Amino acid sequence: MLKSISLVILSFSLLATANAVANPLALFVEQCLQYQPKLTSLSQNDSLSPAHQAVEFEKNTLALNNINDRIQYYRPFATDSLSKQGLLWCQLHLADELYMLTQATQTQALIDVLQTEPAPYKQLSERLLTVKQNQWDIEQKSKLHSAQASVNQALSQRQLQMQFNDEQCVLPQATPQTDTNNIDIHIAQYLIKQNDENCRKQAWFAYQTRAKHKIKSAISYIQQLQQQRALTLGYQNTAEYVLATHGLNADLLSQFLNDQTEQLDIAPWNIARALSQTAKPEAIEAVSAQAYLLQLLSNLAPLGLRVELLADKTTAEQQTNKQSTDDAPTISIIRLWHKQRLLGELYTYPLAQDALSKRINAQLIKQSVIGHQFGQYSITYPKTLNSQKQQQKLIEALSQAIVSLAQGSQYYLLANKTQNSQQYAIASLWLSQYLRSSLHFAPLSSRAQLALHYQTQMRVFRTKVALHFYQFTGDIDNTEWLSHNAKLSAEFANSFGQPWPQATDVIYSYQAIANQGISDYLPLWQQALMQLITQQGNDRLSNSAIFDLLMINETYSPLHDQLEQLIGAPIDPHSLIWRFKHAGTMQE
Repeated sequence: MLKSISLVILSFSLLATANAVANPLALFVEQCLQYQPKLTSLSQNDSLSPAHQAVEFEKNTLALNNINDRIQYYRPFATDSLSKQGLLWCQLHLADELYMLTQATQTQALIDVLQTEPAPYKQLSERLLTVKQNQWDIEQKSKLHSAQASVNQALSQRQLQMQFNDEQCVLPQATPQTDTNNIDIHIAQYLIKQNDENCRKQAWFAYQTRAKHKIKSAISYIQQLQQQRALTLGYQNTAEYVLATHGLNADLLSQFLNDQTEQLDIAPWNIARALSQTAKPEAIEAVSAQAYLLQLLSNLAPLGLRVELLADKTTAEQQTNKQSTDDAPTISIIRLWHKQRLLGELYTYPLAQDALSKRINAQLIKQSVIGHQFGQYSITYPKTLNSQKQQQKLIEALSQAIVSLAQGSQYYLLANKTQNSQQYAIASLWLSQYLRSSLHFAPLSSRAQLALHYQTQMRVFRTKVALHFYQFTGDIDNTEWLSHNAKLSAEFANSFGQPWPQATDVIYSYQAIANQGISDYLPLWQQALMQLITQQGNDRLSNSAIFDLLMINETYSPLHDQLEQLIGAPIDPHSLIWRFKHAGTMQE
């Protein structure tokens, strides 16, 4: 198997070399596939102090982390199949290199020697150990990723047709059709246009199981691989293992999810019609996205942030062709400072107003690592913001960028959001809330409130399903798994007011069951934590102090210590769940 992979990489490498001059992305892939980190400097000099060993390790592994970040940055630019395949092989190559790196004797020796050192070395040791423990065997990891890819591909398929046994459920067509019950129509459009609720229900259930026959074996295999890993690590099932890494257990998560459950009384097959019948958000006056961004940045001044505009120019190609700047994208480089410290640079790309540029996208280019490199982050957005939703999306993108730039550390593993996901998410949510509170936003429309409520309850229900699924240790084809239908159907009704008799089928309906698994509950947990910090944090600290603690974190405090300073003890999971439920109704 490994030989065949090597041959594929070699063949791509040769092709990439031929096209490198014409295609910079091919050159990047070529360099990526040749990259191999070395730890020889650590093994050759045993007299280095622990601090110097940590610095040497960072020097020798920073390129690997930078290349991995750059893969994510380049993904939107990979439009042809060869480029997409090249980035995939690049990612797999780096994953294998990381595995070999974590298994190296030099890495284990560094973990051991840093364990007894003060901050940040002890934290680096703990993070390295976590990364090492989270590594899968290369062969098992390959099998897992292949199964996940099968699920993602099948569920991403958009060319669908619906066939009805009941002709009453077939919508009349605007144009003559052949004699068939198949209709090529988007599921949401069908659910809006179909007056018969029973037909809508049939269509919705059918849509949830649209890929069941394609992904059933892959879903089952993912569960088996995860279960084998949990057993190897000394846990009874996958749920127990994953939740233990977050300080939770199944009972605590169930309690949290039950507290998050609210009766919506609108079934999923009726939500499209319900939304279409609510009032649209009131129109707002369109604003320049660039001006709005600068306004947001100026509102961060009380937190000790200031900006320096380095450039505002058209791209080189447009300059050469002398195209009109009205339609040409411009690149602004904004240098971001916190007090006297340079955090990094923000690259903003306001694009021409067309159907392809209405989305707002934020992407890390390079992680801040103090003493090694300044951070870089990019934000792409339309030139004009025409809705409050777009304004909020830009706030979220800017918050993510600032948190990434501000959470600089001497070591990549202590700063990057992949290894620092909980703190990163909570900090981004808090900063987004801070920025929203500094501006005038109209209350959410009834349509937006209903959509948000529905999305939340769907995540709650799916997490309940994931908890059952990853506690289950048998074969999903047997009656033991199907016996969960009654319990899960009742949970579905608790959120949406009607049962789902075959609710175990939900495992075939969404990608997160294969990718995030039980961890899909984390956005709910992080949102609850952010609300608790917003409600109680200012009783103890100023906004500026909260920013310094959550984003800058010069003392490398773990999340537990940060929360203790922000909201006070107790902050064990059981107490937090109680506080989530009661913080808005009573003083503690």
